[in-house]
Amino acid sequence: MSKDGPLILKNKAPRWHEQLQCWCLNFRGRVTVASVKNFQLVAATAEPAQPSSQSDYDKVLLQFGKVGKDMFTMDYRYPLSAFQAFAICLSSFDTKLACE
Repeated sequence: MSKDGPLILKNKAPRWHEQLQCWCLNFRGRVTVASVKNFQLVAATAEPAQPSSQSDYDKVLLQFGKVGKDMFTMDYRYPLSAFQAFAICLSSFDTKLACE
């Protein structure tokens, strides 16, 4: 991540799960209920993806997901602050109110 430019985030693309026959994101057990509100954000880069020693999980800067009826979990890391992460998660409700 460049420190002299803006941080641009993008949704992490889900992967096709052959056994479940659906698109899935790996939340490492932190999200337990399927929901259209579940998401993971990663830093967008201009360079094409290159093999790295970091796992995909380490690249996630913010993840948000449902864990029960009207209960959600939020995990974030630097360079996002708690305020920024919460604002992003809160704004996700505005665009998906009628989706479930």
